[in-house]
Formats: sequence, structure tokens, C-alpha cells
Amino acid sequence: MTQQDEALLEEEMERLLEENDDLKCEIKEMRAEMDEMRDTFYEEDTCQLQDIKRDLERANKNCRILQYRLRKAERKRLRYAHTGEIDEELLRSLEQDLKVAKDVSVRLHHELEKVEETRAKTEDENEKLRQSLIEVEVTKQALHNELEKTKEVGR
Repeated sequence: MTQQDEALLEEEMERLLEENDDLKCEIKEMRAEMDEMRDTFYEEDTCQLQDIKRDLERANKNCRILQYRLRKAERKRLRYAHTGEIDEELLRSLEQDLKVAKDVSVRLHHELEKVEETRAKTEDENEKLRQSLIEVEVTKQALHNELEKTKEVGR
């Protein structure tokens, strides 16, 4: 093997080493980016969970109020059964309770749909990032193999 061949091989080896270092940096950056995205996702998820908990607490409060009103209405119904008088206040109260229950139900349904959409989008993003990482790992391994071949040829 001539000096020129050795110089070419050494040059090629240097180029591959630099390329390998560049790819290592790129992988490191992609991992950092993935970690950042995961952290952001967890932060958003935590905020959404807190919002949902607050909504659930409100819904529980509304349920307790509605249960109280239902017991009150039941007492009035029993009174009506004994006396035969129709209680207009009871009727208005029941209509109001029904309206509140419907509103709460619709709002919770919409919030659940939003959370499900966000979850699906995040899963898609995570899958794309996993695929990118796999591609980078495959490229890194191919370059590493090429570098090893070049080293073997140089010997």
C-alpha cells in the first residue's frame, strides 16, 4: 500500500470520525428535544388533570345540591299526595335542576372530547419522534459499521 493510499484512507477515516461525532451530537440533541417534549407533555397533562379535578369537584358539588333538592322535592311530593295541592315552586325548582344537570352533562362531555383529542395528538407526536430516533440509531450504526470497515481496510 502506498503512502498516497494510506493518506486517502486516513482522510476518509477522519471524515467518517467527524461525521460520526456529528451524528452523535445530533442524536444527543434529538434525545434532549424528546425529553423536553415529554416534560412539556407531562406539564400540560398535569394542568389538564388539575382542571378536570376542579370540574369534577364542581360536578360533585352540583350533585350534592341536586340530591338535596331532590329530597326536598320528594318531601313536597309527599305533602302534595296528602293534601292534593300542586306546588308551583317545586315545579320551577325541578325544571331548574333539570336544566343545570343537562348543562353540566354537556360541558363535561365536551371537556372529555378535548382531552381525548389532545391525548391522541400527543401519542401521534411521540410515535413520530420514536420513528425519528430509530432512523437516527440505524444511520449511526451504519456509519459505525462503515468506519469499522475503513479501519480494517487501513490495517
